[in-house]
Parts: sequence; C-alpha cells; structure tokens
Amino acid sequence: MKKFKKGLIAMSPRNFIYQNIRERIRTGSLRPGMRLPTHRELSLDYGVAIATVTRAVNRLKMEGLLECRRGRGTVVMQPKPPEVKADNRRVMLIYPGDINQTIPFTSAINEVFINTQWKVETCCACDNINRFSSFLKDCRNNPPAGLLLVPLSKKFFSFTPDLLPAPGTKTVIWGVPIPGIEADCISAAAFGEGVVLGEYIASHQFRRVLYISQCSILCQEEEETLLGLSQVLNRKGIPFDDSHVLHYPDHYSYGSMRDPQRGAFEFIHNIINNNDLPDLIVTGHIFIANGIARALNYAGIKIPEQISLISADSNISENLFGNNRLQITSFENQYYMRSRIAAELLLSRLNGNHSPVTHCELLGHLVEGNSVRKISHLVQYKEDYP
Repeated sequence: MKKFKKGLIAMSPRNFIYQNIRERIRTGSLRPGMRLPTHRELSLDYGVAIATVTRAVNRLKMEGLLECRRGRGTVVMQPKPPEVKADNRRVMLIYPGDINQTIPFTSAINEVFINTQWKVETCCACDNINRFSSFLKDCRNNPPAGLLLVPLSKKFFSFTPDLLPAPGTKTVIWGVPIPGIEADCISAAAFGEGVVLGEYIASHQFRRVLYISQCSILCQEEEETLLGLSQVLNRKGIPFDDSHVLHYPDHYSYGSMRDPQRGAFEFIHNIINNNDLPDLIVTGHIFIANGIARALNYAGIKIPEQISLISADSNISENLFGNNRLQITSFENQYYMRSRIAAELLLSRLNGNHSPVTHCELLGHLVEGNSVRKISHLVQYKEDYP
C-alpha cells in the first residue's frame, strides 16, 4: 500500500486515499465481500490522521463501493450493474480485428437491422487489445440494448468482470460461450470441420502431416477441430498425435507493428533450415498459411510440388504476393451466414424473444485452391452440403 508523501503527490491526502482504494476495487485487488482494514490501520498504512481516512471512506460509501456491516466492519460492496433504459435503441457490434475483416459482420448486421428502430454502432478494435478492452468497458458502463460480440481468442485475451456486458444487454456471441456471460452463441462446427479435413487429407494419401498454430494455448474450436482430424487420420492409418501439432510464439498479431504472418514466417524458416518438412502442412488460420507460404517461397520450395498447404479457417479471399499465382486450399467457415444468423437472433431477442439461450453450430465447406498436390489416379474429392 502506498504511503501519502506530502509535496510529492499533487492532491490532498483524502483524495489520494480515495483514489487509491477506488483503483484497488476497480482492478480486483479488493474484491466484493472483502473487509477493509480498520480506519486506525489505514491511517498508519497511509501515514495520515484517522479523520482523513474516515472522510475518504465515507465518500466511497456514498458512491456505493463500500458499506458497513455489523460484526465485520467496512466491506467492499458488490457493484450494482448499470441498467439498460427502456427507451435505449442502441446495438453494438464489437469486433477485435481490422476494418477490412469486419465486412461479413457489418454487411450481415446492417441487412438485418435496416429499417428497424435499432441503431447499430460498429466498434472495430483494429487488432489493438487495449482498444478492444475500452469498447467492452464502454459497453459495460454505458450499456446498449443489444450486443453482437466477436471475442478474441483466449490465447490473447481474458474477460474480467468489468469487461462483461451488463445483465440487461441482449447479447449474442459470434463464437463459443464465454464464462460469466449469459448469451446466445453462433459458432463453427469445429469437430465436423476436422472430420472433413481428415477425409480430404486421407483421400490424397498424405503420410506426414503437420498442424501449425500460434501460441501454446489452443482455443476450444481449434481443440475440437484437431480431435475430429486426428480421429479420422488415425482410423485411416495416418500417424497424427500431439507430436504432429506445433506451436510458435506469436509476438506480432497485435500491437503497433502488427504483422500476423511474421511469426509463422520465422517459425517455418527454422524448420526449413533443419530439413524437417512434412508432405502436408495444415494451419489454424489463413494468415498462418500465408506466412508459411512466404517462407517456403523465400527458400525456393515449391507449393504444391514439394509440399502441400491447407488452412483450417478462412473468411476472406487473400491472394498471395498480390496475384492469383497461389490460392490456398482452405476451410470456408461461413462467416457471413453465421453473422446473419447471429444478427437475426439478436433482433428477435430485442423484439421480445425470451426462450432459453441457444448455441448453434454451422459447418462450412472446403474450398480447393492450387496449394495441394493433385494425384491423377485418385478420384477427385468432393463434398456437397445441403
């Protein structure tokens, strides 16, 4: 605990103690139900008079942050969540990525909410975690009537209580459920995706398969994809276990010098130097595949003649090196359709749908490019979806 040092801090002792305790409550250092030290103990800790502590504590009580309880003393109160006003017509779309990647989300939600009484606000964090947090805090403190939330992966971000939407905000999550949020969820059918990828890989008779993802923590959807993939490959007699899943530290996806492909480029460059390339690399996302393709091209390794490449997740067509020379075979995860369903579901909640929360999964489809070797004597793999 910081002592008040007269002359070094440009505020009164009372305001200093008030701000210090308030900040400790905000950050969770003092949690709801915790007992505050006695006024005498606080006066010794801060090096001020008891009366000064009393005035600061009383101000916090007036704001509803502290209360006196018989037999316990002064304790931290459970903060009262902000209320959503009856005439509130705001709907927020909070997206962590850059503005170009929001197109499937903004198109879907605007098509649904056009000509309704609800006004949509798009909050794009542009791959800035601090900005993403600030949008969530604003949503908590100034709650909209509805929220379509596209969360960051748990690889990069954790939701704290002060970042959760207010209970009165109707929320739909574009992804898997988030602990602490009662919301409808629209996610990819990740296990089914793994099964489809496994069948495709087996049909091309690949024997040495490597899966590459960023960070050491797998998100829930990625875990399910790998479960479906490994189940099919092992049943087909193709070796695939934890030793075939590699991770690289991702230092470049977020921040001022953002380059999400760079980590994959550096990682695969080291594998190339060790001459330990498989027949096929499967990546967790299209930007990882593009980073790997850059590294392979830099090393003079031809795709797909020497090595094949597949992305397990893609939403926007990206041409490598600015032309159509390489189109990476990837799994299209129905970003637009999932966004459209999420928006329709949110609108129904705002219009009075009080049915229990639901979790929907959509299975996308594999889009073949030219990054996988062709085997002339094999029947071309095709999968039709209704």
